[in-house]
Amino acid sequence: MALYNDVVICFGDSITEGMAMAREDAYPGVLAGYLKEQFTVLNAGVGGENSYTICSRANALPFTVSEEIVFEIGQKEYASNAYIFKGINGEMMRYRYGVFGRNLPLSNILIDGKPYDFRVERTNSEVDDRYIISRKDVTQKLVIPVGSLINYDYSGIYENCYCTVLLQGANDGDMPIDIIIERYKKIEALNDRFIALIPHYRGDDVAKKFHNAFGERCVDLREYCKEEVWQEYGIKKDQQDIKCLENGKLSTRFIYKAVYGDCHLNKLGYKVLADLVYKKGKELKYWK
Repeated sequence: MALYNDVVICFGDSITEGMAMAREDAYPGVLAGYLKEQFTVLNAGVGGENSYTICSRANALPFTVSEEIVFEIGQKEYASNAYIFKGINGEMMRYRYGVFGRNLPLSNILIDGKPYDFRVERTNSEVDDRYIISRKDVTQKLVIPVGSLINYDYSGIYENCYCTVLLQGANDGDMPIDIIIERYKKIEALNDRFIALIPHYRGDDVAKKFHNAFGERCVDLREYCKEEVWQEYGIKKDQQDIKCLENGKLSTRFIYKAVYGDCHLNKLGYKVLADLVYKKGKELKYWK
């Protein structure tokens, strides 16, 4: 049964999640206020994730079992931690209790196409939250080998995913932007309606590659904040703003705790980003 009707899912890391922000102040929360009469907006940002793990949560890239799972006869549950699921380069699944699960509740997974119940129990460590896999038939011993393919079953959500918005954060380190864009395209391929948020902490060369890859589906916060934002929001530039702009950076006026060069946004930065996403969706005729 569907949990939501017509959802907009905002995938990302801590920038999307809204580090140190109230949920309603992060850009998905602001966007939800604009679209509340039309859609449910889900914040699927999880702090610490990189482009691979974000894509894996969207079932766009594979995750596999990293340790042998053995169910003895009569054993219903198998418990481990986040390290039980890995990406091809050792990326760790970060299905954090009470964060990601708030908006995309996950109670089922598929391992090599077979369904299992799944839940997460909180511990004192996010990494060591207990991942519990359950089976229904306990009459036989079952061994799930290392390398078995995992898919996430968001029943009642994905079939109603109207639009996907994606912002990759800064957790990929020095990974070439072409690889990150290739991963974006994996998520884009899952949905005809897609909006790509250009990383606002990167330079013009990255923005150009995003525009070449996604065209009119791009939202460029940094570019907008060079000129247009000051006039449209009635903000007067000061010397710090000018310094940031001269260095090709997003002004600290929009940055969390006004830290120069930080990738995290403050309440104003999120408001501007949400406004841009809303306008882009209207331009693309995704919503009214």
